[in-house]
Amino acid sequence: MKTNRWRPCVLAIGTIACAAHAQSSVTLAGNVDGGVRYISNGKGSVTTMNSNGLFTANRLDFLGQEDLGGNWNAHFQLETGFNTGTGALDNTTGLLFNRMSFVGIGSPYGSLDLGRQYTLGHDVLHDFDPFYFGYPSIIPLTPAVDGTHFSNDIKYSGVWGPFHVGAEEAPGGVAGDFNAGTAHGVGLQYKAGFFNIGGTYIHRTVLVGTAYQPDDYVAFGSELKFGTLRFAGGYMNETTDNAAPATAARTENYWGGVTYNPTYDVNLGAGYYVTNLPTSKGRKNLGILSAVYLLSKRTRLYAESDYTTYHGSYISNAALNAAHASHQLAFSVGINQLF
Repeated sequence: MKTNRWRPCVLAIGTIACAAHAQSSVTLAGNVDGGVRYISNGKGSVTTMNSNGLFTANRLDFLGQEDLGGNWNAHFQLETGFNTGTGALDNTTGLLFNRMSFVGIGSPYGSLDLGRQYTLGHDVLHDFDPFYFGYPSIIPLTPAVDGTHFSNDIKYSGVWGPFHVGAEEAPGGVAGDFNAGTAHGVGLQYKAGFFNIGGTYIHRTVLVGTAYQPDDYVAFGSELKFGTLRFAGGYMNETTDNAAPATAARTENYWGGVTYNPTYDVNLGAGYYVTNLPTSKGRKNLGILSAVYLLSKRTRLYAESDYTTYHGSYISNAALNAAHASHQLAFSVGINQLF
């Protein structure tokens, strides 16, 4: 048994040792991304700079860990997102550590963490996206993992042989209603050699209009690795109830793709993603090609091209497609540095 905290890796260039304990540390880490994106949809074109990050979202992390002996540790993580163009936070709610802010205990039996964290949907499906949740503002998976983050989350994660297991409970904190805003989830992965398969189920109550309604989320995926060739894909379904007489709103996402490293410093990838809205009869199809070149272990140049087609309510609904376009072609280039 070993601890698995099921979080994306960060690369740090410096660790500050705490004087009070020789085996305690606080690490500063993060990512800065700057890219330019050109978009054309048949009704016009625009060139923009996504200052929140194109290849990966900008972030700043403070990670701390204290060795308690016997393979036990106490740890914390504070993570915030920011805009490179303005220096502002990357959210509109003013949350300082909008991505993660938790503290926990790690042991030979797993890790128990308390605070704002990624959902189990994010943790499990990260392995099953061809780009490991890269290009988050382009590919539809990151915002579709059942909330992305839960506040007040109590999460267990651990590794038992080839099985990676997780469970979480997030109290809602709504006065007078213990069930409102809550979330409960479980996740399971099986990893053995070149094969990785897993899934997750999350039930929560979400605010729809002025009332809280049940929301059920199920997702699963798989990953196959053959040397530097990797295949990944999956499926997710989310159903949110509405007040009668309206029917429940359902959203499906399914996808697949492949990545290949012809040399150690080059990564090539292709993926295809479908978002389907059965309730409102809409569909969006996105294909993407990507090339990444490593200038060093911490600095990457990237380029991608994506083409999207829209159908049904994805054309007619201005909230989904402000230009009411039937297709979109885009190109992005940029630089990404880890620290």
